[in-house]
Amino acid sequence: MPQKRQHAAALLEVLACLTLALVLYHSLAGGTLLQAGPYNSYALQAENWLAGRNYIADGESYPWLELAVYEGRYYQSFPPVPAVLMLPLVAAFGGWQALPGGLIMLELALLCAAGGYLCCMRSGMAPDTCAYFTVFVSMGSNLFWMSTSDGVWFLAQLCGLLFAVWGLYFVQGRSPGQTALASLCMALAVGCRPFYALLLACWLVWRAYKQRSVCAILPALLPAAAVAVGMMAYNYVRFGSVTEFGHNYLPEFTRADYGQFSLHYLLPNLLQLLRPVTLDAQGVLQFEKFNGFLFFIANPLFLLAMLRGAAVSLPGRTEPRRNDLPLPAAGRCIAAVCAVLTALTCMHRTLGGWQFGARYMVDLFPWLLIWFMARPTWRPGAGAKALCGMAVLFNLYGAVYMLGA
Repeated sequence: MPQKRQHAAALLEVLACLTLALVLYHSLAGGTLLQAGPYNSYALQAENWLAGRNYIADGESYPWLELAVYEGRYYQSFPPVPAVLMLPLVAAFGGWQALPGGLIMLELALLCAAGGYLCCMRSGMAPDTCAYFTVFVSMGSNLFWMSTSDGVWFLAQLCGLLFAVWGLYFVQGRSPGQTALASLCMALAVGCRPFYALLLACWLVWRAYKQRSVCAILPALLPAAAVAVGMMAYNYVRFGSVTEFGHNYLPEFTRADYGQFSLHYLLPNLLQLLRPVTLDAQGVLQFEKFNGFLFFIANPLFLLAMLRGAAVSLPGRTEPRRNDLPLPAAGRCIAAVCAVLTALTCMHRTLGGWQFGARYMVDLFPWLLIWFMARPTWRPGAGAKALCGMAVLFNLYGAVYMLGA
């Protein structure tokens, strides 16, 4: 079978499995696939935009949502890109509570999985390896549980990763058009989760260093700049600051002694990312459901990356590596970036609140993928496949477990 047909077949099979898994989940949840969830404040914001408001009317009527309070008005407190995605859907369905939330998240999960597969394919990986990483990310991580609900937090993370992996696909293209699409995707990822700014910045700096030409930089710079200007203008109109999305005006953070970000949170949050999963005397799993547990248990892609990194670092071990990937892919660089992002994440007052696993760590997946994309000849052996299988089982269990948590 030609290589393109093999990739098409493998991608289709993975997407079919992911679709079935999410449909089965919503069946167990009581038939929630076509229901709107109560926490999609992005859709609520889109409804208010359609009514000509940049704030949330009657915001006090939604005490369960994380709404910023500024000068007597209520505002959506997260970066706005997912709300832009909700805009045509709210217009089509007539209101934010009429959206088929589960179905929308399923479709976004499929787009994210497709982007992950294609960026691996473009790096030169074999079809079975592309499928392996796509399954690992979409079903063997916290991303699966987040794909089951259209809550504002999960929608932001899913969309952020979706745009990031499509950005990784387009950065490997050679035309100015694909460079512009890469820039747009990465900038939109920042508009979902701000820490993706490091991915965008590293790519722009790397490209500037390699190209050293203004004409070569413009297709990479202009789309990102346009998105940044749009978001900064939106912030300024609402809060009088180009950098303020609204989180600093959440009551949770205005009442906190150290605000939203502080070094005081760093060590306690790091320790929370290391809390173990254990079995009690009856053989029942015991784990924390607030602010995360041992990060590589629910997201074992980190464990795979650490084991592979250690293996290739052994004396006398060599592995073919791409040198033309337009992002830094050395193991030390990837490890340093992940450490910096983890530290910055842990300086936030919370690590994501009520959850299964350590969902904030999903934001680091593009960096792990970059490391593997630079080493496309590697293929998973029996141990790696077993690790992926256990990851899928654990996260399917977690998603169902959280229905009654």
